[in-house]
Amino acid sequence: MKYTLMLLVFLVGMCQPFQAGMNARMNQILGDRFQAGFINGFVNLLIMLLVLLVLFRGLPSLSAMKEAPWWAYLAGVIGASIVVVQLSSAPVLGAGLLIAFFVAGQVSGSLLVDGFGLVGYVQRTPSVLRILGLGFIVLGVVLAVLAKDSGVSPPTPATLEADES
Repeated sequence: MKYTLMLLVFLVGMCQPFQAGMNARMNQILGDRFQAGFINGFVNLLIMLLVLLVLFRGLPSLSAMKEAPWWAYLAGVIGASIVVVQLSSAPVLGAGLLIAFFVAGQVSGSLLVDGFGLVGYVQRTPSVLRILGLGFIVLGVVLAVLAKDSGVSPPTPATLEADES
């Protein structure tokens, strides 16, 4: 089961740059990144509702929702923030830099929640190898930034339109 979950996490992680690009394209079409973010969230809501109905779990009860700590509701804020930041940064940074910074942030946050046992995680002291891994990720971000500034110019909107036709 653990390996299946690892594979699923990897595959869903591969979708992240696609999602950012799809959201950016929706922003271009609608002309408003917050409307594009709303579409993303609305589709997310529909999919989650379908999952609940198909699995016959029903909607959450109000009494159970009252038991949740206040900070558990911030997960929705984080999800929306991810979409808004992606919508704003994907067209400027491109998929490579966006995901490089995103992964660096994810690993940094992971070390924090594990190291301090935050938000329900069991406390795990970060090993030297995990900290070294973060260092390599940061090095990768630096290399990605340097590669972006290496003189290769990004495509212009006119070039992108010509490629689509």
